[in-house]
Amino acid sequence: MKKLGMLFLAALLLAGCSTAPAQKTDAELEAEGWVKNPEANGYIKMEDALTTASVVIDESQQLSQLEIRDLALDYLRGWPLKTDEAGQTIYAYREMYQIATSYNNEPGLSSVEFVLDPQTMKLYASSEKGTEKCVHIAKNPKVVLYWYKQIPEEEYIAYKNDYFNSYGVQIKGTAKLMDPASEEAQKAAALYLETLYGAEGWAAMGEKQPTIIAKLLEVNDWIEIDPTEYVVNSLQWSYNKEGSTRPEWYDPESPYFGKSVRQVYYVH
Repeated sequence: MKKLGMLFLAALLLAGCSTAPAQKTDAELEAEGWVKNPEANGYIKMEDALTTASVVIDESQQLSQLEIRDLALDYLRGWPLKTDEAGQTIYAYREMYQIATSYNNEPGLSSVEFVLDPQTMKLYASSEKGTEKCVHIAKNPKVVLYWYKQIPEEEYIAYKNDYFNSYGVQIKGTAKLMDPASEEAQKAAALYLETLYGAEGWAAMGEKQPTIIAKLLEVNDWIEIDPTEYVVNSLQWSYNKEGSTRPEWYDPESPYFGKSVRQVYYVH
């Protein structure tokens, strides 16, 4: 019995070593994605260390994927750019975002204007060459973007619209510096320039468009964001209704009644 007990103990010890080998240094473990877990006096994998707020989603409180996608696009639409043949408004989808990058354990945060392609949900931006974000992206493509609605000072009402009318969109994905000779880069530059010149002004460039695009691609770095998910926060706030001072999820007549303030649209 004593011998069996010793064998059982040895098996337990071996099982414990298989999850986070004790012979490895802290630096080696952390490089493999392990993080310290003081409660267990050891290590756990990074994906297991995520907070429940980041990973737990109650599907019964989620809208349909199409509805969430439309909400994200509604928030990020920018200004009216032109109308189509049916008289429908086409928006610019150019907005200012915060983009978080990281390389060599050094985080970076920048304000960047991105233009969004509503067909693919990808985002594009032009940046001066050699900026911190471009250096980071070249080394580590994982990024997070955030767009949020700020309340103008003259519209601020204490305890009324400071919280109830706030809303934003978080975008997780991968970034890359585009090849200026690629078809993707040409398309991105054209999308951006149309919002810069205005639809009529850009159309008036006619045969000059390729030259303008080539010049812009030459002088700047171009960033493409391939998103994996859009997280729409506080969608229930009646941001687009005059005189609104309360979130719609308090209103039983609202289609958002009882839904989560955090709606996730999965691109991939």
